[in-house]
Amino acid sequence: MNLLNMTFRNVQRNFRVYTIYLFAMITGVMVHFTFSSLTYNQDILDLLNNMESFQTGVSIASVVIFLFIIFFILYANSFFMKQRKRRIPIKL
Repeated sequence: MNLLNMTFRNVQRNFRVYTIYLFAMITGVMVHFTFSSLTYNQDILDLLNNMESFQTGVSIASVVIFLFIIFFILYANSFFMKQRKRRIPIKL
């Protein structure tokens, strides 16, 4: 059995865990990109009278969302690693 076969078997057995992890990563990137793109959307900027304060507010909110996403990704990674440790007992 080579490494590629072992990898495919592992993904098939733990498909649910890998799907949760992948979904968490994709969702985090999508939320951050969507919110950050509001700063540069010309239709929204045209509707606002005070564009500078809007851009400042969106920038601050973007940083807060970015920090939340970092926390979310670290939590998902920790969950994933706990699931892996249950399957692979490590003896030191």
